[in-house]
Amino acid sequence: MKNTRGMVLVISLVVLLSLSLIMVSSLYVSQLTQKSANAGQQQLQITHQAYTEHLSSLTITEDLAAEDFVVCPAEYAAWSEAVLRCKAVLVSTETYDPSHHFYSGYSSVLLQQTLIAGERVDDLD
Repeated sequence: MKNTRGMVLVISLVVLLSLSLIMVSSLYVSQLTQKSANAGQQQLQITHQAYTEHLSSLTITEDLAAEDFVVCPAEYAAWSEAVLRCKAVLVSTETYDPSHHFYSGYSSVLLQQTLIAGERVDDLD
């Protein structure tokens, strides 16, 4: 009789141990799921913030580094080369979260066209 009581005790302890391990592992998995959901939400917020900053910085100012074209792109071929000047401006925006774990960045190439005042196409020939 005493052997069966000891065996029941051992079996019940093994069952309790296995149930507690299952419970701890499910809690761990749910904690990892919550962390990954928070990370995804944080990345979306950083992406949205970077996009709004990039859209607000797309105005061409004189302090942006611009590269002059010798000739404007082909879609402006109707204009005389001496009357129309073009500049290419590269605008880049980078955003990091405070802990530097998340990053988002955007880049745009803008084309600035300028008509040269006072010159006419007829006068250039």
